[in-house]
Amino acid sequence: MFKIKLQNEDGAFIEYWLALALTTIPENSGNLDSVSKFVQVRKTQAAVAWQIFSVGNIVGCAHVMLEIATRSNTGDRRNERWIVNSHIDLAT
Repeated sequence: MFKIKLQNEDGAFIEYWLALALTTIPENSGNLDSVSKFVQVRKTQAAVAWQIFSVGNIVGCAHVMLEIATRSNTGDRRNERWIVNSHIDLAT
C-alpha cells in the first residue's frame, strides 16, 4: 500500500491511497474445494498479473496459503496455486 499526491488544475493537491497486488483467477468457477472448503486461485497472465487499485476497493482480509510449488528449469520455486481463507476473525 502506498500514497500518491497529485496536483490538480486548480493547484490543489489530492492524495490517493493505492495498493499494488498480484491478481489471481479462481479455480473451479470460484466454488469451494470439496476437501479444504476454501476457494483455490491461480496466477493470471503475466501481462496483467500486477495491478494498482484504490485501497477503498478492499472489502476484507484473507489468508492466502501456498497450495502447490513447482520447480522451474533454473531450480527456483514458483508459486502456482493458492488456497484462500476468507473466514478471518480479526478479533482473534
